[in-house]
Amino acid sequence: LWQSPSDAALANAAGSKSYRRRKARTVFSDYQLQGLEKRFDCQRYLSTPERIELAAALNLSETQVKTWFSKSKNEA
Repeated sequence: LWQSPSDAALANAAGSKSYRRRKARTVFSDYQLQGLEKRFDCQRYLSTPERIELAAALNLSETQVKTWFSKSKNEA
């Protein structure tokens, strides 16, 4: 059954509790951090194949590597 956005908002306001759980924060190992930092020092931007390769080498997901690089660029 399709609901308009206003119908969905009313259902949520009426007490329907469908909260999305936030993904747990990633805790990187020392080995993973060293690998990420070493690569970041040499190269701030990774292509998709480079990101996939680094993620596989560090046993991380491509998204985790992408997010780490993005946040590191913002902090620099």
